[in-house]
Amino acid sequence: MSSYQGLEVIIDWLEFTVMDTSLKDVIDRILNLPFSEFSLLEKGRFGYQNQLKWKTGHVYVMFTAIGNEINEDIRVRKETGVHIMITGQGCKQYSVNNSLQTLLRCLSAQEKVNFSRIDLAIDDYESKIINYDKIHKSAIKGHFTSRWSKWDEVNSRQSSTGEFLGRTMYFGSQASDLFCRIYDKTLERKANSEQETEIPKVWTRLELVYRKDRAKKVVEYLVKGEKPLGHVLRGTLRRYLRFLLPSTDQNKSRWPSAKWWDRLLSNVEELQLTIQKEPKSIEDMTAWVDKQIAPTMAAILEAQEGDMSWLRKIIVKGSERLTQKHLDAISMYKGSVVYD
Repeated sequence: MSSYQGLEVIIDWLEFTVMDTSLKDVIDRILNLPFSEFSLLEKGRFGYQNQLKWKTGHVYVMFTAIGNEINEDIRVRKETGVHIMITGQGCKQYSVNNSLQTLLRCLSAQEKVNFSRIDLAIDDYESKIINYDKIHKSAIKGHFTSRWSKWDEVNSRQSSTGEFLGRTMYFGSQASDLFCRIYDKTLERKANSEQETEIPKVWTRLELVYRKDRAKKVVEYLVKGEKPLGHVLRGTLRRYLRFLLPSTDQNKSRWPSAKWWDRLLSNVEELQLTIQKEPKSIEDMTAWVDKQIAPTMAAILEAQEGDMSWLRKIIVKGSERLTQKHLDAISMYKGSVVYD
């Protein structure tokens, strides 16, 4: 957790997969939680056959066991690894005795970790800077520019009175690897809590949801770049979104930023979240064929009683469609350079 101008910034979701390690190692050493504090759920999810839940909170461990008896010494399928999901509530519960940023540092030291998702949230408990009504009004009037091509709003109301039960805005597609969610946290808490007196009256939350490569890049900024949570969140906002002060200029890009937006993003630069992908190697291509289409090829071969003429025809046709990336992979594999 970190703070900026009285606003609180937290990690509000963390999801990752650890490869080539044991279930016990993930729970005991990486999560720093006792195995005995986890209970077995009836079924897994996300394609995993088995699932454990932390008895103290919303931390879920998914894996596919080799064997029937689930205990701390059980072996898991290496090719799918151990998947961890710490929900928003789970992040808060886990942070009572552990540090999520320490967990990120531990994960970054692992050789094979895939980050699926990380959410960063900033809370304005008095809505002095981040104010839902103000942001909604600006969005309706088009007083903003964004790299995101769309925004949506989702509202729910009480049937008998018409009063709002929830108000949420989304910038960017919820199916994408990066989007922004802004919502009335007071309404959300009231809908899910009976203790209304403890809830701030005008609480607005802004969240950024990072997935896959974007999540990986965020972790790099937090761990290797040693940037505070607030810096990463605000740097992302500076790159993707800008609320404006209307002017008579026909070119909206020349409108000045809204004062509250400048205040929120003061002293922070844009963060680049794209990752330069490594070129595919022949080894990568071989592994993909083995994993994705080997069973299909085996079925065809079996049906045709070992006749491989069909495969030779496919390979000949495929050779006519080789692109530069294929030629580069061949050249790299052979240890030579192909000149035009």
